[in-house]
Amino acid sequence: MGPALTAVQQAQLKFSDPAVRLQIRGWHEEGVSLLDMVDRIGLSSEFTGPLREAIAGLGADEVAIIRKAMIAEIDRAGASDVAPMPVDCTLDRVSGPVAVTAAAVDGRPFAKVTNGKATA
Repeated sequence: MGPALTAVQQAQLKFSDPAVRLQIRGWHEEGVSLLDMVDRIGLSSEFTGPLREAIAGLGADEVAIIRKAMIAEIDRAGASDVAPMPVDCTLDRVSGPVAVTAAAVDGRPFAKVTNGKATA
């Protein structure tokens, strides 16, 4: 057995299922918190400690960036089983707050996640 998949990889596996994406889209429209969504799709054990704290610490604007990117990708993917999660998160480890900024990949909205909060 190979190494365990990271939380983001586990989330991507779930996101590749059109039925799960449809649920996630509805939850975004209802304003369900990101952590509640994580729990509802069965990834509570993957999203723990500092990662969970970082997600809980996201501001309303950052959550809105994620919601916009997710809904756009879900709508674009339709019933396909090929749907990349529209989150650019290449962090090896989360040890504190993260920042989420809007980005675009091939003209599609993405949420870029980096270490630390941006200062205004």
